[in-house]
Amino acid sequence: MSLQVDTVYVWVNDLEQALEWYRAVGFEPAERYGPWQELRVDGTVAFALHQGIREEGPATAVISVLVDDLDAEIQRLSDLFIEPSDPEITNTGTSRFITFTDPDGNEIQLLARP
Repeated sequence: MSLQVDTVYVWVNDLEQALEWYRAVGFEPAERYGPWQELRVDGTVAFALHQGIREEGPATAVISVLVDDLDAEIQRLSDLFIEPSDPEITNTGTSRFITFTDPDGNEIQLLARP
């Protein structure tokens, strides 16, 4: 059997507020289908915001987004008053990343590889 991730959905309470935040981070809106909004990213996996109340509990999504220049992206977002959840950059030796939290508590990691 061959598995391939098709779409990652992130549940949000207010689609317009979330869309504004994700636009500031750098995602571009694509198709909208009722309560969900696809976002344009490079690669083969679709990313979409889905408005609604998640019955299972609080937000649990963690999305890692590859960037060319981590420090420049951190500064760009800071200029937009979007600050990381933890200001420390994690360096694993094979990658560097920092975590932000969207308005619904979902974690977005910006990741750079050497």
